[in-house]
Amino acid sequence: MVSKVASMVVPDELEMQKVSRRPTDAPEVGSRDSLDELARSHTMEKVPFANPNSSVDYDPDSGASALYSSEEEQTVIKKFDRHLVLFIAFLYMLGFLDRSNIGNAKIAGMSDDLQLSSSQYEWTLRSFYFTYVLFEWMPILYTVLPPSTYIALCVLTWGATASLQALATSYASLCFLRALLGISEAAFGPGVPVFLAFFYKRDELAFRIGLFISAAPLATSFASSLAWAITKLGQSLLIAPWRLLFLAEGFPSVLVSVLAFSWIPNSPSEAKYLSKRERRVAELRLREGKPTAHHESGRGRFRWREIGQALKDPKCYLTAAMFCSCNVAFSSLPVFLPTIINDMGYSTLSSQALSAPPYLVAFVAVLLTTFYSDRYKSRSLFICFHAFLASSGYAMIAVAGIFEAGPMWRYWGVYPAASGFFSAVTLLITWTINNQESDTKKGTGVAILNIIGQLGPFIGTALYPESDKPYYVRGMAACAGFMLLVGPVLAGLSLWLRKILQRQNKSTEATTYSVVYGEDDSDESPYGEGKVVDHPKTFLYIL
Repeated sequence: MVSKVASMVVPDELEMQKVSRRPTDAPEVGSRDSLDELARSHTMEKVPFANPNSSVDYDPDSGASALYSSEEEQTVIKKFDRHLVLFIAFLYMLGFLDRSNIGNAKIAGMSDDLQLSSSQYEWTLRSFYFTYVLFEWMPILYTVLPPSTYIALCVLTWGATASLQALATSYASLCFLRALLGISEAAFGPGVPVFLAFFYKRDELAFRIGLFISAAPLATSFASSLAWAITKLGQSLLIAPWRLLFLAEGFPSVLVSVLAFSWIPNSPSEAKYLSKRERRVAELRLREGKPTAHHESGRGRFRWREIGQALKDPKCYLTAAMFCSCNVAFSSLPVFLPTIINDMGYSTLSSQALSAPPYLVAFVAVLLTTFYSDRYKSRSLFICFHAFLASSGYAMIAVAGIFEAGPMWRYWGVYPAASGFFSAVTLLITWTINNQESDTKKGTGVAILNIIGQLGPFIGTALYPESDKPYYVRGMAACAGFMLLVGPVLAGLSLWLRKILQRQNKSTEATTYSVVYGEDDSDESPYGEGKVVDHPKTFLYIL
C-alpha cells in the first residue's frame, strides 16, 4: 500500500520524515523531542528526507524510498543488467571456454601429438586446479584494488596463457601453461559474485550471479560447436586442429581485456552509462539493509577483524562442503563429455556437436532457478532439489552403463546432470555472499568457499580413466554419490543451517533506524538541503 507522507520540519537543524506507530503519550508531532523519542522507543519504517514543499510516495511493503522512485531504481537495475552483468558474463564465458576446451582439444589430436597417456592427461587437468586452489584467496582483492584494473589484468593474463597452449610441445610444457592459467582464472572468476554485490541488493543477487554462472554452460556448448567448426577447418590447414582451437579461443580474451579496463566501473558512482542522478540513486538504494551507513567503508584496505570473524563462521564451512561435492561433477563433465560421447561410438565431429545441447538446457535451467530463488527469497530448498536432479541424471547414466544399454540412454542422462549441478553451484555461491554482512566478509566467505570447494576437482578429474571406457560406470556413480551428498545427506546440514538462520532472524526481526543530527557520517539529499543518516541495527539472513 502506498501512502502520502507530508514532511516534518526540525527548525534550524534537519528536515526528515518518519512513519511510525505513534503512542498516545508521545511528544508533539514535528518537535525534535518527538523524533528523538520515536527513534529510541520504536521500530520505525524509514522514509528518508524529502522536499518540505511537497508530499512523497512511500511504499513500506516494497521498501521504496522517498529519495528515489521505484521507476528510477528499475532504470538503474536494468542498465546494470545490460551493461555490467552481461559484460562480466561474457568475460566469464571466455575464461570458462579457455579452461574447458582442453577436452575438445584431446579428441582433436592433442593426446596423439603430445603422446599423452590417460594418467598424464589427468595430471594436466590437475595442474590447473593445484594453482587454482592455492590462489583462491584472491577474491578478497576485489575489496582492495580498483576492479577495472584488476579484472582487465586477469583477462589479459589468462588470454595470453590460453593462447600459448597452442605452442605446447610436450607434456611438461602443457602442465606448466595449465598451472599459469589456473592462477589467472582463480584471480577473476571466484571473486566476481563479490564484485556484483557492490551493485545489487541481496535479494537481487542470485539472478545476476545466475546470469554470470550460466555463461559456463553457454561457453561449454559454444566450445563444442566452435570445436566442431575448427576441427573441420583444421583438416585442410597446415596447423593441427587442436593448436588452432587453443589459439582461436584464447586470443580474443587478450583483445577484450583492453575494453574491460575502460568499461568496468569501480563502484556505482563511476558507471559511465548512468546519468549523474542515476549514479546517486544507485548508491542510495544500496544503503537499505546494510549494517552501517557507509557500505563501502572497507574498500581500499583489509579489515582484519572482519576477516577473522568470517574465518570463525560455521556457515562458510557448511556451504563450502556442499560446494566441494558439487565441484566433483562441475569440474569433470565439461572436460570429459566429448570423450565420453566419442566412446559411445560417435565420430569426433558428431561428439563435438552432441556436447552442446545439454549445456544449452543447463543455461536456461540456471536462469529460471535463480529468478525464482530471488523471487521467493530462498536458497537451500532450490539447492537440495537441483542436487537430487543432478544425482538422478548421473545414476541414470551409471545404471545404463551397468546394463550396457544403448548410447542414447546414457546421453539423455547428461541433461538433468548438467542442469542440476550448474544450478546448485550458482546458488551456493549466492547463498555464501547473502549471509555475510560486509564486503570484507563476503570476500573472505567466497575465498573459504573456493579453497575448500575446489578440492572437488582433484577427485573429479580422476574419475574417467580410459580403462573404464566406454561406459565409465565408476565415474558416473561417484558423481551421483557426491551430488547425493549435497541433496538428502547435506540437506540435513542445510536444514540445520536454516534453523540457525531462522532463529537469528526471529531475534532481530526488524531493522531499527536512529535519528542523527549534525554533519558527521551524513549524506546530502538530492531533494534539497539537509542531512540524514541511518544505522540499521540488524542483519536478516536469507534461507
